[in-house]
Amino acid sequence: MRPAAPAVPSRPRARVPRLRRNWTYRCPLTTDVKRAERPEAAGPASSPDASPAPPPAGIVRSPRVLLIAGVSVATGVIHAKALIDHASHYWLFGVFFGALTYIQVLWGVQLYRRPDDRRLFGPIAVMSLGVVAIWLLSRTVGIPIGPWASEAEPVGMADFAASVNELVLAALIFAILRPDRRFAARLAWLDKDNCVRVGSMLCALSLMALLMGSHSHVN
Repeated sequence: MRPAAPAVPSRPRARVPRLRRNWTYRCPLTTDVKRAERPEAAGPASSPDASPAPPPAGIVRSPRVLLIAGVSVATGVIHAKALIDHASHYWLFGVFFGALTYIQVLWGVQLYRRPDDRRLFGPIAVMSLGVVAIWLLSRTVGIPIGPWASEAEPVGMADFAASVNELVLAALIFAILRPDRRFAARLAWLDKDNCVRVGSMLCALSLMALLMGSHSHVN
């Protein structure tokens, strides 16, 4: 008998990596949505290092608008003093000066808060010129109503300051509303630094009128 042949050790088979196939269907719309939800896909706008958006620009108030608002409030305060002086003389005088006080003070504050609102520019200018016309009438021939009807009153410091304020207010409003007119061209100098100077002079005049002005009637 032949001897048995020695057993030959079998060589281990090398494992071939199998490719896993993912047959899961991915909807392109869902995939895009998920990518958009990832922080890295949001783009540079969402990164913490991105600079924040600049804040909105604040309210711009031109020197002329500031002058108009200040003159309106100052004139309203002078008319409040006239209300105290005239209310005891005739009830209609009290109503007149009371309405002027509220309109001029409240409108001046509103104009400061919303300088771009020009809906009342025209009516306020016409009202100011009307008040100046009534003042001129009362100082020349006298107004036809009241206890001193048709009697001219003396010019006082308070009423003179209020009339000057109203003339400046009306002139500036018409210059703003009609910049193409010749009248507006003549007032071109009243801007920026000149508005500050004129406003300071009118405020000083109004303050002196409140402190030193007094009202009296000719008997």
